[in-house]
Amino acid sequence: MISRRHLLLLGGAAALPWPGRAQANDKPRHALIIGNAAYSEGIGTLANPVRDARLVAEGIQACGFSLVTGDIVTDAGRSEMMSAFRAYVDAMQASGPEATGFVYYSGHGAAREGEGNFLIPVEDADMLDEALWDDSISLDWVMGKLTDCEAPTVLSIDACRNVLKLPEAERALGGGESFRGLRRSAGSAEERNMFISFATWEGETASDGRADDGNGPYAKALGTRLLEPAVTVRDMFENVRLDVLEMTLQRQEPMNLSRLQRRSSDIRIGSWSRAPGDAPMSPVSQNPLRVALVFSNDYAGSDAYALPNTHADGEKVSTALGESGYKVRHIRNADLGGFRDGLTMLRNALNAAGPASVGVVYFAGYGASLFGEDNYLIPNGPLPRDENEVIERGAKLREAVEFLEDSAAQAVVVMVDCGRKYDSPLETKGLEPGFADYTSDANVVIAYADKPGTTRPDATGPSVFADAFASRIQSPDRIDINKVMLQVSGDVIAATGNQQQPWFQTSVRLPIFFRADLDEGLSP
Repeated sequence: MISRRHLLLLGGAAALPWPGRAQANDKPRHALIIGNAAYSEGIGTLANPVRDARLVAEGIQACGFSLVTGDIVTDAGRSEMMSAFRAYVDAMQASGPEATGFVYYSGHGAAREGEGNFLIPVEDADMLDEALWDDSISLDWVMGKLTDCEAPTVLSIDACRNVLKLPEAERALGGGESFRGLRRSAGSAEERNMFISFATWEGETASDGRADDGNGPYAKALGTRLLEPAVTVRDMFENVRLDVLEMTLQRQEPMNLSRLQRRSSDIRIGSWSRAPGDAPMSPVSQNPLRVALVFSNDYAGSDAYALPNTHADGEKVSTALGESGYKVRHIRNADLGGFRDGLTMLRNALNAAGPASVGVVYFAGYGASLFGEDNYLIPNGPLPRDENEVIERGAKLREAVEFLEDSAAQAVVVMVDCGRKYDSPLETKGLEPGFADYTSDANVVIAYADKPGTTRPDATGPSVFADAFASRIQSPDRIDINKVMLQVSGDVIAATGNQQQPWFQTSVRLPIFFRADLDEGLSP
């Protein structure tokens, strides 16, 4: 019997078209498209893989590729699948280094601990038992064959359509656990000159779509993007990732890994019949789903109370968010009007992107708390010296949050980096007790660099909070906002000897993820 930890479903990926109009039409382009759906009841039948394979095949042929098997391969057993892979490798090797290749697999897949990832044939594998692994095809074997080719290949795995359940897993699943997801460690370090795309992130499942949908969301996005004017392979699959996020309300995120050699890294993908100026055919929004707004105020005219490091703090956060897939606007020294204009711009961007969008706001500067409940962010300019000036010049935090809550976004993250003292007769952010606790109940994460009622020991130096946040969201693995903030809190407490403790609260229902872009050459 296979232990519970031995089955993780293979996360599935993408198809890859290569050349666009910019590439010479006489260069060989080969594709292999496989769609497996008619599995036994013991494995679990699927609705859309064959239709997905046909959709992707139509797109890749519009990009100038020919199918090495003459047509798509459907509902194939082990021997038929291995024969098709060999036919593809033979065609690529015969064409030499000038060729480009594309492989798309749609169907079931699984990852076995310590033994890599497997593509599951139809016919031969009919039960979820030990024989499943003997009857399936190792993805490591496939990647090893592709490595034998001098030319680059795009390998797209659109698997993990639902959760396969071994007898042991069924009992565990009853308790709320699930066994799914491709392992990133597929393949060896020697395997190069491939671009690998999976329909969902490791450890998660990809939607097969409803039977009446006709296609899964990943295949639908990929098939559409293949018919657009040519762009680089990285850009095309980044667009596919964003399209799938939007179509699934951020429940499914494709994972792309580039192992292309430098000479292959500028390959472009797209329809030969489409020019760069042609109107887009994509059925999904072209607006960025992740939008961030960074404010940094240095109050340069405030003499001893100027904050010389806030712009550098804002730039750190902006860069890290940009590398996590956010479209970022950094506004320096915003007065009250500039602050409100920035929030309006952000809300408009979130509304344009729709219900799959996520917004982030980071504010570095001074703040004030009145009556232990009303918190104000202090725009750039003369620092207020009494209660009336705070109310007149400040931006009330609650109103800013409620303004963004009213957008179409599924979530908004607001980070207040304001725990800095300045002399005033008020109980301001610069004097005890600091910002007051604040709770939102409408899909908002609110984080303070300093917990309510406290201020930091160093008012003018670089922000330890900004450093920790920028570092933590640039993880090579996907990391959700709750884990980010817990790690940031631990980092700040350790760095300041427990003199500064961040605080956050969340009412967000869906997980909000961050991660660093995966650089070319990174092993899966």
